[in-house]
Amino acid sequence: MLAFFLFKLERGGGQNSLYLESSPFNPNCTFSSTPKQIFKNPKPYLILGILFNLAFLGFFKYADFFLENFNLFAQLLEFDFAIPLPHILLPLAISFFTFQQIAFLVDCYKKVDIRDLQEESQELDFLDYCLFVCFFPQLIAGPIVHHKEMMPQFHTLFCKAVHCKLWENLAKGLFIFSIGFFKKVFIADSFAKWANAGFKVVENGGALNIFESWATTFSYTFQLYFDFSGYCDMAIGLGLFFGIMLPLNFNSPYKSLNISEFWRRWHITLGRFLKDYLYIPLGGNRNLKYQDSKFYEALNKLLTLRNLFLVAFLSGIWHGAGWGFIIWGVLHGSAMCVHRIYGLILERFQLQKKSFLRSKIYKVLCWILTFNFLNITWIFFRSENLQGAMNLLKGMFGIVWVELPRKAHHIPELLANLGARNDFVVYLLMAFVLCLCFSNSLEKLAKFKAGYKLAVLIGFCLLVSLMTLAVTPYTEFIYFNF
Repeated sequence: MLAFFLFKLERGGGQNSLYLESSPFNPNCTFSSTPKQIFKNPKPYLILGILFNLAFLGFFKYADFFLENFNLFAQLLEFDFAIPLPHILLPLAISFFTFQQIAFLVDCYKKVDIRDLQEESQELDFLDYCLFVCFFPQLIAGPIVHHKEMMPQFHTLFCKAVHCKLWENLAKGLFIFSIGFFKKVFIADSFAKWANAGFKVVENGGALNIFESWATTFSYTFQLYFDFSGYCDMAIGLGLFFGIMLPLNFNSPYKSLNISEFWRRWHITLGRFLKDYLYIPLGGNRNLKYQDSKFYEALNKLLTLRNLFLVAFLSGIWHGAGWGFIIWGVLHGSAMCVHRIYGLILERFQLQKKSFLRSKIYKVLCWILTFNFLNITWIFFRSENLQGAMNLLKGMFGIVWVELPRKAHHIPELLANLGARNDFVVYLLMAFVLCLCFSNSLEKLAKFKAGYKLAVLIGFCLLVSLMTLAVTPYTEFIYFNF
């Protein structure tokens, strides 16, 4: 299995061979910090390992961004020089790969779960480690897996009980893979053509009317949703083909009623990593380091807000190198703080039990606020430059005169810059219904029972997806870029 995954990585491009070159470094640091080693002070090995991984990530992902802004700053100071941008080719899934290795190093240092892991596998060797970090179904765009949920599964692959479930796993894998494939090719890529057309106009300095602007943002909002949801389903399906169950990473996030709930549903394994290895070490929502202070209650609330903001901010930076990602992280961090303060106000004045706050109208208002916040902040996530983001926001909220058509068949003229026709409205309604009114694919997988109806569904999804792929340009998975 390891040989197959390494072959796939090597076939993906020469830059991906860096995984092979960096892999030996991390286990060397890891085993130097485990109880079996003679090193009395393992902390330097932990620090060295973390710095190596962060430097590895920073060099490939952020070098161009820092040099570009350094050159801009030098230009403002009228210095007559500029450092050429290296335009380094980004290795596949470097952000996911790096976070998994950091988590492994930290857990080994803290002795967290390592004893249980060794009891499960009896021996933690280099091949185990390489298979853990190179498991291809999740490597490309997540989920960010934890060693304690993967390595025990690797060592039970040859058990009789697993062999008995071989055909069941294959059936489940094909079921969830076909749904994910359908989401990606038929839905996400359809929205992609409208989103790309709209962003291309505004990023080049053009203007969109109010209908085109909102259509562009909705298109990207749902493109991202079905693109990432589709990938997560396909990754779980591929994992099941190998007898491995990957963790939940996507749980109907657009059903969220507040920003905190959204982050519990969107990219769940990234949120778990940031919580375990950043939020809690910073103090979490308890900040026990200051519990002896007479101002502990007030200080704890302030530090909790700081911790929430930093986690969301660093999440933005993790996604990419650019001012748009930084602004996106700041907006989400600010929203997390506002939601926390709102919760404290409700608690302080004991308003949680008020009838209005428990009514359906209140929940609908919360959903509208949350969804529109997400829809607007995705603009900065997607736009390749800040000018494009601001032009799109002007189109959404500026006063732009639009003459409404007198006849229904003239409605597509309002979306002329996007090349959209009546099918856009159909796709938009379908997206809202699928996101809000149905159980998600993983809930369907939990109730999976093989039968002819599911066989027909699988065949339909695969057939429609393949036919669409034959006539529609393929759009790369968005999270491949991270």
